[in-house]
Amino acid sequence: MLSGELVVHMSATTVEAAGVLCKRYGPGRLPGADNRAVGAGYAFATAALLASVAFVALNGVAMLVAAGPGGLQVYPGGLLYFGLRAPLFVVPAAFAAGALAWRFVPRDLPYYGPVSGVVATVLTYVGAAVLVAVAILGDMLFSPTVFEPVTAVFVGALFGGFGFVYTFWITLPIGALSGYIHERTVAEN
Repeated sequence: MLSGELVVHMSATTVEAAGVLCKRYGPGRLPGADNRAVGAGYAFATAALLASVAFVALNGVAMLVAAGPGGLQVYPGGLLYFGLRAPLFVVPAAFAAGALAWRFVPRDLPYYGPVSGVVATVLTYVGAAVLVAVAILGDMLFSPTVFEPVTAVFVGALFGGFGFVYTFWITLPIGALSGYIHERTVAEN
């Protein structure tokens, strides 16, 4: 039973340390962060950036292990290609999703922080897909191609769908943990 107590104590200490870091150096120091919804937006945008970096790092290591150092030159990897560009769409979408989730998820819900974190994470996929479609539509305005607006929407949906399939294993836990940390940090202030 001692090891179980140690794990609980270590995890509580880790969460407290993360809360202190967020207050001291993190999103809490940005403009408008004193507004609960905006502060949640900053927190979830930071979590999305963390999840993006973790995804790229883990996939890079997995590719190195599978293909060896020479394999990266032959096959740079589609997941890494999209993973490196994903923060351009995911971080702003996570900001909006976090603010919306924190504002509209009922506060009397049990486990409000983790639930709002998961809701924000799912909304981030939808928002990122919309941003990808808008970026493609904007690109079409300045550089007419064979793409049609329907294609832009389709590609945006593919981005969101494949993004979810390939990253949910890391984004949902990070979103829930971020919601939990943010809820505790806000409750302490």
